[in-house]
Amino acid sequence: MPRKKKELFVDGHGDVQEVIKEVSKLIAEETLQATDLPKKKKPKEVWPKVIIGSHSTRTEYEDGRVDFVTDWDALQRDVREAISNYEASQKKLKSKK
Repeated sequence: MPRKKKELFVDGHGDVQEVIKEVSKLIAEETLQATDLPKKKKPKEVWPKVIIGSHSTRTEYEDGRVDFVTDWDALQRDVREAISNYEASQKKLKSKK
């Protein structure tokens, strides 16, 4: 729901204390409106929590246990690809010189 716009006019001839009181009231009203907003519900935690990476899977259980499983074939493939990319970039650098 959109909030109503509040305006405060100060003509320069008013009492500074009155202006401060009015501003304080507006701030208090805004603070109350902000605290009255409905709270976001936290999503219900689902156990076990499973995080799947490119070459590993981590499973965390509610009691604190953690299983970590590595896919060695995928890891080896990723490492070989990274080395190959590095070597290719080094060859390009050398050929530019």
